[in-house]
Formats: sequence, structure tokens, C-alpha cells
Amino acid sequence: MRIRAKLIGFILIVLIIPVLAMLFAASYVINRSGLDYFYSGIENSVENQSDDINFICERIISQSKSFSISDSVKEYTAAAAGEDFSFDTESEIYQSVLKEMDAIDNYGESMIKSLIVSSDGIIIASSDSSDELGSSFEDHDDILASSLENNGFSCFFTSELNDYSTPIFEVSRIIYSQDNQKIGAFFVFYETSYIQKYLNDVKMDKYSIVCLMDGDGNILDYPFKALADFNESAKYASHKDDFSAIIGSSSDSENYIGKIVEASDGESCYFASPISNAGWYMVSLTDLKSMKGFIRQTYSGLIILAIVLLVVVIVAVMLFSGSFLKPVRNILEVFEEKKKGNANARFNIKTKDEFRDIGTAFNSMFDNVFESEQRYRTIVEMTNNITFEINYKKGTVFVSKNFNKKFSYRAKDDSLRESFIYNLRIHKDDKERYLSDIDRILGPANFLQGEYRVKSIYGDFIWIMIKATKFFDRNEAPTKIIGVIVDIDREKKSEMHLLQRASYDNLTQLYNREIFIKSLAARMEDTIYKRTLDAMMFIDLDDFKHFNDEYGHACGDEVLKFTADTLKEISFEKGFAGRFGGDEFVACITDLTLYGDSGKIAQEIIDVLGAGFTSESTGEHLSIKCSIGIAFLHESGKTTEEVIAAADEAMYNIKKHGKSAFAYAASKDGRSSQTVAMPKASSIDSDTSANASTSAEDDMNFFDPLI
Repeated sequence: MRIRAKLIGFILIVLIIPVLAMLFAASYVINRSGLDYFYSGIENSVENQSDDINFICERIISQSKSFSISDSVKEYTAAAAGEDFSFDTESEIYQSVLKEMDAIDNYGESMIKSLIVSSDGIIIASSDSSDELGSSFEDHDDILASSLENNGFSCFFTSELNDYSTPIFEVSRIIYSQDNQKIGAFFVFYETSYIQKYLNDVKMDKYSIVCLMDGDGNILDYPFKALADFNESAKYASHKDDFSAIIGSSSDSENYIGKIVEASDGESCYFASPISNAGWYMVSLTDLKSMKGFIRQTYSGLIILAIVLLVVVIVAVMLFSGSFLKPVRNILEVFEEKKKGNANARFNIKTKDEFRDIGTAFNSMFDNVFESEQRYRTIVEMTNNITFEINYKKGTVFVSKNFNKKFSYRAKDDSLRESFIYNLRIHKDDKERYLSDIDRILGPANFLQGEYRVKSIYGDFIWIMIKATKFFDRNEAPTKIIGVIVDIDREKKSEMHLLQRASYDNLTQLYNREIFIKSLAARMEDTIYKRTLDAMMFIDLDDFKHFNDEYGHACGDEVLKFTADTLKEISFEKGFAGRFGGDEFVACITDLTLYGDSGKIAQEIIDVLGAGFTSESTGEHLSIKCSIGIAFLHESGKTTEEVIAAADEAMYNIKKHGKSAFAYAASKDGRSSQTVAMPKASSIDSDTSANASTSAEDDMNFFDPLI
């Protein structure tokens, strides 16, 4: 009976009193902080939806801006300003403009129409076929002025454009000519129904309402097709002074933006989050009086709950407490000994109840665990692979003994920082990746698999693979990392050797045809996102058969190798090169600044090959001539086949006009015709050659600036 009393007293002191204290503390906190909790909910709900609307506005801004700076739009708008211009809706440029209009995202079919207006207010293009081209656009000057404010967003207004009298807004953007002169404007009209859906989706408490207000005080509410001025709305008119302060320009307006503001009568509060891209505001209005009443009611309910809980806990303790203190103490003592590493600690419970069965089961389980651990240690020592274990709680590392057979590092102790984990001699090219992988597995990652080069006990670098898995306890807290180090040096080097043989031409050690085409395809994909200027060159040696016939195939091989070495040196850090077959070579030059830079590189190749080399097989100095065709990625073709074919065709044009020079392939959109750069020394008249080179240089400089 005394143990039972002690147990009951202990439970009452340790459990009931803290629980009651926590309940009363929670009630007090709710009473004091409940209002702040509601305020925080209002702020989060309004700001989340205003962020969504801001995102929509950013997309609208981006699309209207991209449209207004389009080359075809600028060209068409500038042409419409001409005196002899006549509207031709079937013309190629007008259809191109309409196609760009159609490409604008409808945002859930909320866009009504878009149109282009000239600088004197004449409609010159429209997505609405009912608009008469050449007619005057009303309020052109006033609407155009709004392009300079709020990123071109207008206030809300009601219009019959969509046949439903739904509130709409308009986005305008000035169109500038190539010399930065205003030549017109682009207008897009949107319904507000898509934005109004966000008002309905705002998760507010039952004491709050939310609306969207523009800079003139027009209010978008829910349901759809509702637009009113806050001075006239029955719902908001009584708060007109505060609503005026929100959209005002005085210092008072700063106190209303992004803050909870209580009304002077204490019965309402406001919160306004700006839609900064459009000059609008997401505004909430809360019945503060009703909200405070709800908080007081909640506080009273918690007090009652605390009292009921106190009674229930006391009754439960009286009913379910027992005289099992000694077996419980024995269980706790054994677990404590196990934690200290005492493998001989065992349960010794002499009672004839369930505690004896529990103790017997635990003793059997401990024996099995000890046996499994011994088996695991033995297997670890017998395998050729190196195993390791990182203990999170102790911060220690265990590694199998065969580690010392491969690596010379000896740990000072078994702590994590002193272990091989941070002290292996990793190859400098792999070290950063290795440390990053280790930090990830010690941090958020649950699995690691990586291949690295490590200095072995013999002083050379060998390839290893590290695999590791993180283990967790039942509370999802990491307890240990178990891993294995596998020697993959032989397999890795064999794989690299095979890859080298499969990727490179045996004679020249340039990319073979297949690998070059794959590399070119990958580069074409990169240029779409990186927006770089890249050129592909097709190089054919002139009269190569002469070297084989005159000096033999050994000399021919020397010519091919010298050509390959030249391409390697010139394309180093500028791109990559390959042997296409026979005496045909290809190169991809990347990240050009000007179109004409490709011609300079082509001329450099011609000059270096022309300077020639001294043949080891013949002892003679040989000069090499070549013809080069240049094609630009995505301009001369959209696929690798088209780009290579374009460069090949340009090269054959050189073959037909004197050889030993380079030429540019025509672009697919017809922007430039083929331009041939003449050789420095030719049978062509010097004046004619100079004029051709000048013309070529002028043609290419026309496209030099990268926009």
C-alpha cells in the first residue's frame, strides 16, 4: 500500500501539476495572444493571394514587354507610319504580328483582345476581327500616358468589350523604333474574372472579408461582375477614411500598408498588401468586436477543460496504479547497463507474472543481437571491400582493418574529424565533389554513391566507389551511417580506355564523326537557353590526293595530323573539332561576340595551314590549302543535319570559285545571302579581291551586334 501511495503521489506531482500548469498557461497565452494569432492568419492569407496576383501581373508585364520589343512588331509599326502604307491583312508581316498576338497566354481565357495603335492614335493591328484597321482609337493619349505608370496597368473600369459589362483592366506598352523613337503602342484588355477567383479562394476567418482595390478607389469584390467605388459601396462606405488613407500619397498611407490597423472605434481593423506591379491593393476588413468575443469564449472553454482533465487524471491514477515498482526498476537498470556497453547485464525478475516473460524475451533478444554483431564484425573483416560505420550520437567512425592494406592514412583516434572521412588524399579534381557529397550524407541526404580518385599506399591514384546509407531510429532521428569502399580502379580505367577508343579518331585524336554530331546536337540545345552565338565550320583540304600520290600515304597521314593539331590549338577553349571522314574536318566555335569573329578564326586556320610544316617522311616543307564553309547554329539550320549541310554547301561554293578561302552559309530566314571571303593571294585581280573582301566584311558587320 505504501508503494502504491508513493506511485500515486509521484504521478500527481510529476504529471498532473505540470499538465494543469500548462493548461492554465495556454489559456492565459490564448487570452493575451489570440488576437495576434488571428492577425497573423489575416496577414498570411492576404499576402499569399497578393503574391499570386503579383505573379500574374509579372507574367502579363513580361509578355507585353516581349511583344512590344519584337522585331516584327517594330518593323510593322514603323512601316505603318509611312505615307504610302496600306493595310494588307494577308501580308506576311501582318500575319506574323497576329501570330505573336495569338501566342500571348490567355490566363484562363480572361484576355478580351489586344491591338497595336500608331503614334497618332490609329488602329493598325488587332486580334479582334471586328476592329476596323485605320480607325481612330478613343482616349489614345490618356491611355498611352498610363504606360509610364504602374508598368502600364490601368485602374478597373466597366466596358462592353466582352458583352457582359464585366469589370476589366487594360495593360499598355509603348513601342519604340530601332533608333529609340516612340512609334506606337500595344494594348491588351483583360477581364477581371480570373483575378476575382483569387478573392474567392482567400482562406479568411468568418469575421473578415477581402477585396481588391485600385489606385482610384474602385473595388473588385466577389461574386463576379461587381465593381464599385468605396464611397458608394454599402459594405465599405463607413470605412472610407481608412480606405482613402490606403491609396493616398501622404505619410499616413505608409502606416496602412503591410500592417494591421485598428479603427478608432475599436470595432474593425484593416490590412492592406500592395500589388506593386499594378498599383493595386489587396485589402481585408475584419469585425474586430466579434473576433474578441470569440477569443474570450475560447478562453473560458479551456478553463473548463482543465478542470475536467484534472478530475479524469486523478481517477485514472487511482484505478490503474499498481505495485510493479521493483520489476520496473530492474528493467530500467538493465537498459542503463546495456547503454554503458555491459554485454553481461541481464534481467533477473523472480515474479511469476508478465514481467518475468518480458525479461526472458529481452534476455533472448540481447543474446541474438550480440551474436549478430559478432557475425557482422567477422564478415566485415573477411570481405575484400572496406566497410565503415559512422555513429551519430558518439561522433565516432569504425572502419574495417583491411583499410590499411590499400591506404597509408592512419587515424589518430576514431573521432569523425580525425578519421579517414576527412583525411583521405583525394585527387584535386575530385576533392570538392567528394567533400560536398560527404557534407550531404552527414546532413540532409539519406544515400551516397560516388566515384573518386584516391592516393593508395603505393603513392598512385586509384579509382574507388563509396556507397553509404543513413539509418534512423523510430523518431526519425539519424543514428548511424553504414557504408562500403569498393576498389573499381581496374574496371574504371578499362571503361575510360574503351570510351577513349570509341569517341576519338585513331589517327588524328579528334572527335570521330558520331561523337562530333552528338556534341553538336547538345550544343544546339544549350544555345537555346544560353542565347549564345555559335558557328559550325566544314573544312576540306584542297588537292589532298596530291600528297598521297606525290609523297606516299605516310606523308598524307602527316598532313592529316598537322591539320588536326592546328584545329585543336585554334579551337582550344573556343569549342571542339572532329574528323568527318577522309580529308574532311569539322569544328564548332562557341560563344562568339560578333558574327565576323567566325571568319577571323577561319582565316587563321587557312593562314596556319598555308604556312605549312616540314614533313618527317619526306624532309620537305609542305604547305596545305583548304576550303571552309561556315554556318551559324539555329540560323543556318534548326537541326545538326541542316547546319552541317549548310556549312558543307558553303564549302563547295568555295571549291567552285577558286578554293583556299571561306564562305558563310545563308540563314534559313533569308537575313543574309552567302558571302565569300577571298584568299589573300589569288589569280583574281587584286582590286576585285579587295572589293569582295570589303563587301563580305560589311555584310557580316551588319549583323555583328548581339541583341
